[in-house]
Amino acid sequence: MGVAATVIAKAYGAVDMAVAAATPFAQKRFHQGWRACQALSGMRDTPSGPYFARALLASRWRCALLLRYALRLTRPQLRTFLEDRVTYEGAAYAQHVFNGTRPVILAAPHYGPAPIGFVAAAHRMSGRRTLNLFYDTQHLAPQIALLFERGGIDATTLLDGLPGVLAASRALSRNEFLVMMPDAFDDITQTLALPFYGRMLRVAPGTAFFALRTSAWIVPVMATPARQLGVHVTIGRPIDPLRFAGLEEPQAIFLLSRALFTTFEREIRRAPEHWYNWETFPRVSTCVAPPGRLDDDAPLRLLRDKCEASPYLLQDVPELEILVR
Repeated sequence: MGVAATVIAKAYGAVDMAVAAATPFAQKRFHQGWRACQALSGMRDTPSGPYFARALLASRWRCALLLRYALRLTRPQLRTFLEDRVTYEGAAYAQHVFNGTRPVILAAPHYGPAPIGFVAAAHRMSGRRTLNLFYDTQHLAPQIALLFERGGIDATTLLDGLPGVLAASRALSRNEFLVMMPDAFDDITQTLALPFYGRMLRVAPGTAFFALRTSAWIVPVMATPARQLGVHVTIGRPIDPLRFAGLEEPQAIFLLSRALFTTFEREIRRAPEHWYNWETFPRVSTCVAPPGRLDDDAPLRLLRDKCEASPYLLQDVPELEILVR
């Protein structure tokens, strides 16, 4: 192991002490945890408070150090890391999908050390098929491509826009794998709104679109940094788009996306400090008003209005006249 990787490993072990030492002196506008708390201020059903702020900052530092560490490993060292420093949860659920003949979409939100999580999931399935990276090509994708290369896995970075969409569709038609992160988007007009943390969150529909068009399984992959140098990867139950066969495409896309984000929300609630989108969450979601309390006579007024709008109801059910007159 090189000197740089050794130094990073030492720094990783000192993250908690560094966060505790820095928090009292750091200006809140430079503290990622405090910025997230400020953005979420006044919102119900979202994490907040000093503990969450510190935990979020520690997670950001650990994830950054993990990526830097992994990028400095040689191919044998990275394989050893994936074998010795990565723990898996739920991998058995997806083994039949990884070993099957249908294409697979590995999907994750911007959560924890997601790049390493994808590489670990690909390593777990023994690199049986080509993987295609279809997200954030200007930032994370080149780093993930390098990680896949070091892990001995054939990975291709797809272009943005229509060429990327066509290339992704062709890759899935060849029963290959696609890597996507559907909690980010470039154009809000091309999104749909899903229930998430008590609000309606804007998300990209591309994952569900590809799955429905190609019968690709969707496998949620969530990675969290361990306290000691390492990663815990949770592989969720695969989602079969054939469950939604026969529905109109807009409805099928909504229901399939809803099923995926229900899985994401369940994992994020377990450890919310690892999600990267808390600062933008209020801007890309809308509040859902809680149900109000009905007045005692509200049902009668509703029935009266219905009868006035549809006079035939009184003819078909004369007994209603006793209630509405």
